Amino acid sequence: HSVIVVEHDLGVIKAADKLVDMGPKSGDRGGRIVAAGPPSELMKSGSITAKWLIGDRRPTLDHEEHAPIAWMKIKGARENNLKDLTVELPLGVLAGICGTSGSGKSTLVRDTIGRALAPKKFTTSVSYVPLEPGDHDSISGNPERAVVLDQGRKGIRNPGHALGLFKPLVEIYAESEDAEALGLDYKSLNVPCSVCDGQGRIKTEMGFLPDVFETCEACKGTGRSPEAWDVRVKGVALPELNSMTLGQIYKMFKDDERVGRRLRIAIEVGLDYLVLRQPSVTLSGGEIQRLKIAQELSKKNSSGTLYIIDEPTVGQHLEDVDRLIGVLHRMVSKGNSVIVVEHHPHVLAACDWLLELGPVGGPEGGKIVATGTPEEVAKMNTPTAPYLREVLEGTQ
Repeated sequence: HSVIVVEHDLGVIKAADKLVDMGPKSGDRGGRIVAAGPPSELMKSGSITAKWLIGDRRPTLDHEEHAPIAWMKIKGARENNLKDLTVELPLGVLAGICGTSGSGKSTLVRDTIGRALAPKKFTTSVSYVPLEPGDHDSISGNPERAVVLDQGRKGIRNPGHALGLFKPLVEIYAESEDAEALGLDYKSLNVPCSVCDGQGRIKTEMGFLPDVFETCEACKGTGRSPEAWDVRVKGVALPELNSMTLGQIYKMFKDDERVGRRLRIAIEVGLDYLVLRQPSVTLSGGEIQRLKIAQELSKKNSSGTLYIIDEPTVGQHLEDVDRLIGVLHRMVSKGNSVIVVEHHPHVLAACDWLLELGPVGGPEGGKIVATGTPEEVAKMNTPTAPYLREVLEGTQ
């Protein structure tokens, strides 16, 4: 047989017979073949992937260490394969939950702690999703606010909407010389296209066939009124921003804190290549999750929050993973607590504290096999320990 696999894991990459490295970067700066051939040839290419393969790039592990400020206690966790666990998790740190697949990580963190502390409201749209927390006796010592940052698209229309950029951008244009000369204010610039009602596309119902969507010719798919096209800032009309990347818009308005601060955070989490009005259906789960992280970081008063994140490295390159580690530590430095369920050894090695479940998946799992700092767990005889040692000793 022939096997084509899309992968970021170095072990899989090194084991391949032939590699095709795409890039050189993300979004409109990617889409090209930067190297192709066996791993030995790709290592000579100088690409970002090659630097990780040969060891020129290594995970950043010298982040500020955080000591626990309190402990949250979960008693009697017994959903699925959890063995009536009593677990103490530190607050004020980056805590990693690890273990083999099926060991009970998501059941403990997402299904039990997450549903208990950050319950979803019952609606008809999610009525088929389990809402009750996993079976447990009690949770004590938890912060008042808890947020689950998952990869679900609900509430995310596009990057501009998620980051709250549209209102301040219209304000900037309403304050411009063009707007003043034309007698246009915020209200008149914010009027949606009358043809498509601001949607940017026209829906044609086809009866028993799927609906057909066509780009609105009146607003050129921007959803803006004709007047908005007459107002330009730095040579760019307001509707033209919709098709620009967050990085491009940041270069234009980085000195205006109304949008500069939010865009700066989006760039820090590696989303500079996303287009302002890019539909959420075109975003990956990892991109959605990073947008939600950027949302939280952009809030001025978000300290004291417990953030629960389930496998945020899925689909991310090692360069993105390294950036994500810095973002997670930044969330903690703002006075929050972060619990991350993860397999990636780079993230686990960068945590302040680890809890490993196992020793295997399924009925024989669901037990606590190790707790402590990454350095302490790396010295133990657990399934995760050898991979932690590789990272901590710099051999990966």
